[in-house]
Amino acid sequence: MEKNIKHDKKLGLANLLPYWFLLFTIGFAWFILAPIIPALISLFGVGLSAILLIISLYGYTMVVLGLLAGYIAAKFTVKSALYWAALLSVVGLIGRALAPDYTSFFIMALVAAIAYPLAMAPVGTVSESISKERSHTIIGVSVGILFLGMAFGAFFGPGLFSAFGLNGTMWTTVILAIIAGLWIAFGIKDYPINYKGKSLKGTFKWGMLKNWYIGLAIASISVLAGGIASTVLHLHISLSSALAYGGMLGGLAFLGSAFGAIILPPLFEKYKLFRVGIITTAFLMFLSAVIMMTGLAYTADILLIALGYFFFGFFGNAFWSMAMTSTTNYVSDPAQAGFATSMYSVITNLGVAIIPVVLGGYFASMTTIYIGVIAVLIIEFIALVIAPELKVDKKK
Repeated sequence: MEKNIKHDKKLGLANLLPYWFLLFTIGFAWFILAPIIPALISLFGVGLSAILLIISLYGYTMVVLGLLAGYIAAKFTVKSALYWAALLSVVGLIGRALAPDYTSFFIMALVAAIAYPLAMAPVGTVSESISKERSHTIIGVSVGILFLGMAFGAFFGPGLFSAFGLNGTMWTTVILAIIAGLWIAFGIKDYPINYKGKSLKGTFKWGMLKNWYIGLAIASISVLAGGIASTVLHLHISLSSALAYGGMLGGLAFLGSAFGAIILPPLFEKYKLFRVGIITTAFLMFLSAVIMMTGLAYTADILLIALGYFFFGFFGNAFWSMAMTSTTNYVSDPAQAGFATSMYSVITNLGVAIIPVVLGGYFASMTTIYIGVIAVLIIEFIALVIAPELKVDKKK
């Protein structure tokens, strides 16, 4: 054990580069599908819902496999989970690029999607085993880079499709995944293999419910906002303009999410302002939600709406990331930390699967849109109210 503790001290943020690149490629391959949905519909002869289901697979795999990913990281080391994540990403994306029909495309996309929970769910173990003192930085940057990959996929997908066609676009994701896989294979050998303890008994604490609610509230409303953008804009402007602006708003939200998680948690951690950071990001998230929702529902001011989307992503994902890191303060060792963040991710994605479906219909008409707006603001206001109660250190 002493040898392992000494070994841990040699690790720094540079050791996280292969892990972060893997997360980027997962996000990129995930949301590169969004802007090329029409091409996929035409190729496979299926409806819109069939393609949206494929994009949603990543969230569903987190719900189903998130806890298993945390268990694997705890019982067999985090390296095992990351090796499997890299392998399944490469295999799934190669199969996706070669798929001759919708069924095979769906199956291979599912294989690729399994990489998401394996890589992201046990991020607490990665953080705690490399640097407990910089957990907000590591988790924040990890979450941010995943979203940066999603933003790049959404923004550059159309350009890649125009330049290389659908086949070239799919193979671009394969090339990136192979590079990530090779980097993982040789770049995480020094990750620790022994932890303080491997028992997961007692990992759950009732106080985590506050964190879970915040994770659910931020993620589900982010997905809802992206999903309803074009529909609500069409109540005010033409369909073609609504579709164009809707895609832009989704990309801005992802970009804001990436920058917020990468910049703010490390900043608050540097100055040891954890509680101030959580409360500040919670308040600014709520203010951004008010601007985003009321602007979208009752105006055609694209600049105002775009600012709301970007800053809701910026402050909301920083808040989400810090709430995730807070769950690791309830446990005592890296193995349990990974399982704690896995539970957080599972509940978050469960909310993503339910809330947008329940509330989305209210935004389709001006006669009911106020119900949706009020519901969203209540959800986020509760998250703001409980923010000061989050656990910011491991003290009892």
